[in-house]
Amino acid sequence: MTVRWVLPIVLVAACKHARPVTVGAAISLKESMDDLAPRLEKTSGRRVDFAFGASGDLASQMARGAPFDVLVAAGEEPRLAGVADDACTLAWNTLALVRRRGSAADVTWTTLARVPAGFRLAVGLVPQVPAGVYAEAALTKLGEWDAVAPRVVRGANVRAVLDLVARGEADAGIVYATDVRIRPDVESLGDVPAAARPDVHYPVYVAKSATADGRALAKLLCDDASRRVLASHGFLDRAP
Repeated sequence: MTVRWVLPIVLVAACKHARPVTVGAAISLKESMDDLAPRLEKTSGRRVDFAFGASGDLASQMARGAPFDVLVAAGEEPRLAGVADDACTLAWNTLALVRRRGSAADVTWTTLARVPAGFRLAVGLVPQVPAGVYAEAALTKLGEWDAVAPRVVRGANVRAVLDLVARGEADAGIVYATDVRIRPDVESLGDVPAAARPDVHYPVYVAKSATADGRALAKLLCDDASRRVLASHGFLDRAP
């Protein structure tokens, strides 16, 4: 009888003090991950700690030994070669040109090269911010980049770009289409034209040093229930 009662108590104590699973995630995923967290923790039986930021910064930290079990990036991360394995692509997205709501800024993706003097375009810092990399590539394809580049101001991540636009420190900015949904003080001027649309996708990386709990959590992130949560926040289930 004694063994039957003691063993469960020891197991509960061990679970209580188990190391949490640490997940780095692109900041554009914050609201989705906040919604996912309760299910991830309930199903895995582990606390999940999130760190949000620019994908490139998080990948560099992971490559230098930061204890991320999982990283959900906003694009391919060559920094993680030999450090982590690619588990799945969780979702897709696209870019939007935005301005502060009520602003008089009258610009489109194909007229940025002809904006008046003093115009400022907010774009993510490259190469740390995938949204900035995608934006430069799209504007280059549209033939706009060389003319607009001197007018660019940089944000440390895609949400910082939103802030620059919302505060009026930039006349327009390039963010993800999903970011527009979270800011009522910012409005979209249109998604990037199809001819210049980059492949914005979110790979899930699992550290080679990840715990078994970390690997199990990555599988949960890659399942259909997780994808449905992202879809509810405007993310796409395939490349647009």
